[in-house]
Amino acid sequence: METKVKKGSSSGLKMLNDKCQLTKFADYFVICGLDLENGLEADLYADGVTNLNIPPLDRSYKSKTLAHYPVHVSGNPFDSYGICMLSLPQGLKFRTQKHEITPRFHSFASTRDDGKRCYGFSLVFYEETKNENICTAMQTLQSMYITELSSSQGSLRRQDPISRSLPRHFRLGDDDKNSSAASFYDITKDTLFVTKSITLVCQFPYAHVAEVFLTNLYKCLPRIPGARLSLESYIYNILYDIKVPDYGRSIRIYLPPEQPSMLPINTIIQRPKITELPLLDFPLRLLFSYLGVECVIELFTCVLLENQVLLKSEDFQKLTIVAECITSLLFPFEWPHVYAPILPTALHHFLDAPVPFVMGLHSENLDSSVQQKVGLCYVDIDNKTIRLPEELPTIPHKSDFIGEIYDALGKFQMPEKIEPPSHVQESESTILNPKNLLINNNFYFQSPSDNDKYSNIQYQRLSASPAAPSATLTLTKSRRKKHSLHDFLNDFDYSGSSSVDNQSSSSETATRTPKKSSAGSLTSNEQYYNDLRLNSEIREIFLNRFCQIFLDYEQFVILPNQNKSEWLKNRESMHNFDKASFLSDQTAQYRPFLSQFLESQMFATLIDNKIMTSFDDKASGSGSDGKGKKADEDFSSFDVHVNKNLQLLDNRIKILKKHFGSAEEINIRWKNLENIPHLHSSKVALEKRLKNFDLEVSPPSEVLRKSPAYFKSFPMLEASALNQVSSESELF
Repeated sequence: METKVKKGSSSGLKMLNDKCQLTKFADYFVICGLDLENGLEADLYADGVTNLNIPPLDRSYKSKTLAHYPVHVSGNPFDSYGICMLSLPQGLKFRTQKHEITPRFHSFASTRDDGKRCYGFSLVFYEETKNENICTAMQTLQSMYITELSSSQGSLRRQDPISRSLPRHFRLGDDDKNSSAASFYDITKDTLFVTKSITLVCQFPYAHVAEVFLTNLYKCLPRIPGARLSLESYIYNILYDIKVPDYGRSIRIYLPPEQPSMLPINTIIQRPKITELPLLDFPLRLLFSYLGVECVIELFTCVLLENQVLLKSEDFQKLTIVAECITSLLFPFEWPHVYAPILPTALHHFLDAPVPFVMGLHSENLDSSVQQKVGLCYVDIDNKTIRLPEELPTIPHKSDFIGEIYDALGKFQMPEKIEPPSHVQESESTILNPKNLLINNNFYFQSPSDNDKYSNIQYQRLSASPAAPSATLTLTKSRRKKHSLHDFLNDFDYSGSSSVDNQSSSSETATRTPKKSSAGSLTSNEQYYNDLRLNSEIREIFLNRFCQIFLDYEQFVILPNQNKSEWLKNRESMHNFDKASFLSDQTAQYRPFLSQFLESQMFATLIDNKIMTSFDDKASGSGSDGKGKKADEDFSSFDVHVNKNLQLLDNRIKILKKHFGSAEEINIRWKNLENIPHLHSSKVALEKRLKNFDLEVSPPSEVLRKSPAYFKSFPMLEASALNQVSSESELF
């Protein structure tokens, strides 16, 4: 059923069923950039090197939060320093017309003091600066750099008299934008640009909507006089009118158009039921496109065994996509350790911590010594390589696991022709097993074709290298495509027809360039909805693998004889799971993996929550069948969300046993994806939310009394219009 909200409603929302409290879609809209009052200040942390050793245009400068709206949100205080550092992770960068100044989108995640994760979405773009003080300061820095460089290369002047004006390497290749000449700034000839960012801070990671909103908002910047909605109107709408759907519901919303003269575009945001897998808005399609299926499985194994994982890329968005996607596949487990998909340079000392972590670093800021760290899983996303820790065990049923993923990708025509290589059916003991790789010295793995991004990794023997004992997986690097600012503003089209094989190195190109279908190219919404469908299917495959591995885990849980308070005091020293008996029931070749995983904090937390549930069952008078009311509110030191994960796992296991009976029957029926319980019901539930939204938000309407002005750069906004809170914005 669809209901159109009447225009004029201050909240723009109408509930179709019972009233409930909804979370705001976005808490803050933030503008970060150059503070003209403070001028230029070097950011030594962002550069990671002595600032004077590099040309001024290649240096990083300190950025500042210029404005944020509203001033304060209850329950989520604004972190000016942290948000600015992640919105502009490279600090302020200056460029001239000789450089490419393509706007770039990236997502980031941070953990608040209360342990909850907060998400940010930032569009970084370049704006012309005509401020005389800034331009003069840049020219002065340029002169100082040239003087210092020339004095250290005194012989250069004697060899080439022309170099009296500037070093010789600045004069070479003037037409080559990648040459050193591009790093030279001439105040009399060059136009100076500086980075600025616009950011949404949210409690839920609706990455697609955030990207479309920020990208189109930037395009809707009034550059010439004319009748159009103000920027404040779009921002007010996403701050106050748009809410996160309740469990099992969907909302149709309206976002800024690609051109100011066009009407707002609509899309649907949805939230799975509490009995379904939780929200994942980042596309798993891109994870497999970036790394390939086998590479993803190896990375998944490293994360599951709580290794230190370091991601590297030139694209910040790729770092977040890989980190968010790979950790989402852990469900019903949750990553409990250090998590920083984008690690600012100022926090690089975190890499020395002797704890498990998942971190992402920009390629420019990565110290080569970090890559050689013992026990580190190092992933170079751009070059499609992964270096594994020594003696990494094989995940159970790996060949079948990989085959299921290929089947799912093939159903979504990714790529159009996808056939697993013949060796997928071989024994796991011979496939990418680091034990065997170490015995046979070093191997190099390369995909057989540039055109098959999802093909399995093939083996090529290299000469032994005692200095590099770790196994390395390598896939062919994809071609990159660049865009100019003019191309971005005029030719950028969500309905583009580039294939997956020609994806840009920038994440926004990859996500906005849908594959062609038989009926033509997909729209942005169609690609987004397809990504949600693929996400659901892939995640069900991973969850069902966990169900298969831990089908009878409850039999090995050791329930305590103490009451809850006594158990909580002594739980660190308690023996809660009969690991020896559990392992003795498993196939011998899978015991190395399982024995390591049973020692992980993720598994220990699951078992702790299982025991806590038994206490709650007793308190509420219900048995292990869960027929009574759960006392979910009595989890003083445990996350209720994790307990819901446990309940979903237990429910899936019960359904498996009910449908298939024995473990042997489950193994036989498992090879057909259509036999997986809940896969069909998950599809039906998702389609229902996408086709029949429960709520609709009215399109943005003008919130300013005066006609919108026009600007040549992104302006500071009308605070009085964006700091007010609707009386209906908190409760419906």
